[in-house]
Amino acid sequence: MKLRIKNTSITLQIIGWLQIIGGITGIVLMGYLMLNLGTITGILLLLLLVGIFLYSFSIYTGKWLLVDNDKKTGIILSIINQFVQVFQFCLFGFGFTYSSGVELVIGIQGFSLKFNAAIITSNFQMTIHSTNIGFLKINLMAVLILITLLSILKEFNNKKNDVSIDSNIVELDEI
Repeated sequence: MKLRIKNTSITLQIIGWLQIIGGITGIVLMGYLMLNLGTITGILLLLLLVGIFLYSFSIYTGKWLLVDNDKKTGIILSIINQFVQVFQFCLFGFGFTYSSGVELVIGIQGFSLKFNAAIITSNFQMTIHSTNIGFLKINLMAVLILITLLSILKEFNNKKNDVSIDSNIVELDEI
């Protein structure tokens, strides 16, 4: 059973555009944040650079899905990008939240179950020495996209293996 559109090309284009739009939105938000901050200290600059890198990586992976003829590189990079978005947490004063594109989050915050959904969103938070009550959340959209990408990668690998098996059969027939 496939959890996706039958046309693999359209599926990859949708995922690619989600990553590009989410990355652009994130960079714009990071730029807005930087303009509204007073003084940027060393650790804050590091956190901002990490955010800009993640959103730039999202744009880069989306571009690979749209323009690469082979698509395998774009799929592998997109798997990495989606994997980073799966878990969001804040534990013992340290936290990390990142999403680029679509977000459907479920998790535990404090002593309650939380649910959040957003379309075409970008979210980045890294906290150090936070007083926030701890939370652990899972981005279900990132999980769904990750499963879809892994399915497509498996499909591509099976097609490659089928071609090599067929070429071996032809060679045996010619001998």
